[in-house]
Amino acid sequence: MKDTSYEKRENWKKAIIKKKYVSIFLALFTLGVNIFAWFAFSANASLSLDATVAAWDIEFKEDDVETHDVEINIAKMKPGMPDYAKTVTVYNHSDVIADFSFEVTSFTLLGHTISVNDPATYLKTNYPFKVNFTPSANYIGINQYISFDTIVHWGFEETDKYYTMDSVYTYDPGFVYYINNGEEYVEFEVSDSTVFDNNKNRLYIEKDDADSFFGMQCALYEKDTGKSCLSLTLRLLAQQRLGS
Repeated sequence: MKDTSYEKRENWKKAIIKKKYVSIFLALFTLGVNIFAWFAFSANASLSLDATVAAWDIEFKEDDVETHDVEINIAKMKPGMPDYAKTVTVYNHSDVIADFSFEVTSFTLLGHTISVNDPATYLKTNYPFKVNFTPSANYIGINQYISFDTIVHWGFEETDKYYTMDSVYTYDPGFVYYINNGEEYVEFEVSDSTVFDNNKNRLYIEKDDADSFFGMQCALYEKDTGKSCLSLTLRLLAQQRLGS
């Protein structure tokens, strides 16, 4: 006769082992789910922190009117004229420091568009009139402001200086022309407009002649076209200071 008690013991052992495997599997599964959930939460949390952006609010105002592009049109230009001045105030309402800069985006003189690498410096040095762009500071503190001034000065009978030719100039037989030999300015004979055009990029004239040329040409240009002799467009820029 078969021993049924033995079979019961074996079946009982198998059931116990099966329950252990199921318990281990459930434990591992639960642990895996918890690890995944923790990782997903941590990744989302760090992503949220990385995406935090400081408040950014810059305001450019000219005569209490908000602007970003500054238009400058100067008429009735002549030697000894009163200085032209325009001021823009730049406010920083942000909670970070702002670095200020500007660029001359267009520059037209006597109807000629002048394209040079550094128009701000060119306007300060290459003509008998001087255009100066002056910010009161190059950065704006939190809840502070700076002023940005554009001043055009055309002094009369100031210290002599030589001015190089560019596309604006035309030949005038009454002027004395010069070249620079590396040590000094020496007279260069210009007998007609062809000689002038062929050598324009290396010719100079004295300040008195430059005053006369631009004083006369600006008056004629404005009379004929109704437009300003000198027109500029400036773009004012403010950027969040790195690390602030």
